[in-house]
Amino acid sequence: MDIRAQKLIAQYQQQQELYKNLARERALLETEIKELEKVLDEIKRLPDDAELYYNMGHVMYKTSKEEAIRKIDTRLELLKIKLESVKKHESLIRSELEKLAEELKKYVGGAQVGAGGG
Repeated sequence: MDIRAQKLIAQYQQQQELYKNLARERALLETEIKELEKVLDEIKRLPDDAELYYNMGHVMYKTSKEEAIRKIDTRLELLKIKLESVKKHESLIRSELEKLAEELKKYVGGAQVGAGGG
Protein backbone atom coordinates (compact mmCIF):
# COMPACT_ATOMS: atom_id res chain seq x y z
CA MET A 1 0.00 0.00 0.00
CA ASP A 2 1.47 3.35 -0.95
CA ILE A 3 2.04 6.27 1.42
CA ARG A 4 -0.90 8.30 0.05
CA ALA A 5 -3.31 5.44 0.81
CA GLN A 6 -1.89 5.07 4.31
CA LYS A 7 -2.31 8.81 4.92
CA LEU A 8 -5.90 8.65 3.65
CA ILE A 9 -6.70 5.74 5.95
CA ALA A 10 -5.20 7.54 8.94
CA GLN A 11 -7.10 10.71 8.07
CA TYR A 12 -10.33 8.75 7.60
CA GLN A 13 -9.93 7.04 10.97
CA GLN A 14 -9.16 10.35 12.66
CA GLN A 15 -12.23 12.01 11.13
CA GLN A 16 -14.37 8.99 12.00
CA GLU A 17 -13.32 9.27 15.65
CA LEU A 18 -14.11 12.98 15.64
CA TYR A 19 -17.51 12.23 14.10
CA LYS A 20 -18.27 9.68 16.83
CA ASN A 21 -17.29 12.19 19.52
CA LEU A 22 -19.51 14.85 17.98
CA ALA A 23 -22.43 12.42 17.78
CA ARG A 24 -21.95 11.61 21.46
CA GLU A 25 -21.78 15.29 22.37
CA ARG A 26 -24.91 15.99 20.32
CA ALA A 27 -26.80 13.22 22.12
CA LEU A 28 -25.74 14.56 25.52
CA LEU A 29 -26.79 18.09 24.61
CA GLU A 30 -30.16 16.89 23.32
CA THR A 31 -30.73 14.94 26.54
CA GLU A 32 -29.81 17.91 28.72
CA ILE A 33 -32.09 20.20 26.72
CA LYS A 34 -35.04 17.80 27.09
CA GLU A 35 -34.43 17.50 30.84
CA LEU A 36 -34.21 21.26 31.31
CA GLU A 37 -37.37 21.78 29.27
CA LYS A 38 -39.19 19.34 31.58
CA VAL A 39 -37.86 21.12 34.67
CA LEU A 40 -38.89 24.48 33.23
CA ASP A 41 -42.36 23.15 32.52
CA GLU A 42 -42.68 21.89 36.12
CA ILE A 43 -41.45 25.18 37.59
CA LYS A 44 -43.92 27.17 35.50
CA ARG A 45 -46.76 25.12 37.04
CA LEU A 46 -45.71 26.05 40.58
CA PRO A 47 -47.38 28.93 42.44
CA ASP A 48 -45.55 32.25 42.09
CA ASP A 49 -44.59 32.26 45.78
CA ALA A 50 -43.13 28.73 45.76
CA GLU A 51 -39.76 28.31 47.49
CA LEU A 52 -37.16 27.07 45.03
CA TYR A 53 -33.54 26.11 45.60
CA TYR A 54 -30.65 25.47 43.28
CA ASN A 55 -27.29 23.83 43.76
CA MET A 56 -24.08 25.76 43.40
CA GLY A 57 -21.20 23.52 44.32
CA HIS A 58 -21.95 22.09 47.75
CA VAL A 59 -24.35 24.86 48.73
CA MET A 60 -28.11 25.20 48.15
CA TYR A 61 -29.39 28.70 47.38
CA LYS A 62 -32.95 29.95 47.64
CA THR A 63 -34.32 31.63 44.54
CA SER A 64 -37.59 33.01 43.21
CA LYS A 65 -39.68 31.33 40.55
CA GLU A 66 -38.92 34.16 38.10
CA GLU A 67 -35.18 33.91 38.75
CA ALA A 68 -35.23 30.12 38.31
CA ILE A 69 -37.11 30.46 35.03
CA ARG A 70 -34.68 33.13 33.83
CA LYS A 71 -31.64 30.99 34.67
CA ILE A 72 -33.09 27.91 32.98
CA ASP A 73 -34.09 29.91 29.90
CA THR A 74 -30.56 31.30 29.66
CA ARG A 75 -29.04 27.83 30.03
CA LEU A 76 -31.42 26.41 27.42
CA GLU A 77 -30.54 29.17 24.98
CA LEU A 78 -26.82 28.50 25.38
CA LEU A 79 -27.28 24.73 25.03
CA LYS A 80 -29.36 25.17 21.87
CA ILE A 81 -26.69 27.40 20.33
CA LYS A 82 -24.04 24.84 21.20
CA LEU A 83 -26.21 22.04 19.79
CA GLU A 84 -26.58 23.85 16.46
CA SER A 85 -22.82 24.36 16.34
CA VAL A 86 -22.19 20.67 17.03
CA LYS A 87 -24.73 19.66 14.36
CA LYS A 88 -23.01 21.89 11.78
CA HIS A 89 -19.59 20.51 12.72
CA GLU A 90 -20.97 16.97 12.56
CA SER A 91 -22.35 17.65 9.08
CA LEU A 92 -19.00 19.02 7.88
CA ILE A 93 -17.16 15.99 9.22
CA ARG A 94 -19.72 13.64 7.61
CA SER A 95 -19.08 15.37 4.25
CA GLU A 96 -15.34 15.05 4.77
CA LEU A 97 -15.74 11.36 5.59
CA GLU A 98 -17.72 10.83 2.39
CA LYS A 99 -14.99 12.53 0.33
CA LEU A 100 -12.28 10.47 2.02
CA ALA A 101 -14.28 7.29 1.46
CA GLU A 102 -14.48 8.08 -2.27
CA GLU A 103 -10.72 8.66 -2.42
CA LEU A 104 -10.06 5.46 -0.50
CA LYS A 105 -12.19 3.44 -2.90
CA LYS A 106 -9.63 4.23 -5.61
CA TYR A 107 -6.93 2.55 -3.53
CA VAL A 108 -8.84 -0.45 -2.25
CA GLY A 109 -10.45 -1.40 -5.54
CA GLY A 110 -13.96 -0.21 -4.74
CA ALA A 111 -14.31 -2.15 -1.47
CA GLN A 112 -17.03 -0.90 0.86
CA VAL A 113 -15.93 2.15 2.88
CA GLY A 114 -18.77 3.77 4.86
CA ALA A 115 -18.96 7.34 6.16
CA GLY A 116 -19.56 7.73 9.87
CA GLY A 117 -19.74 4.01 10.53
CA GLY A 118 -18.67 2.42 13.73
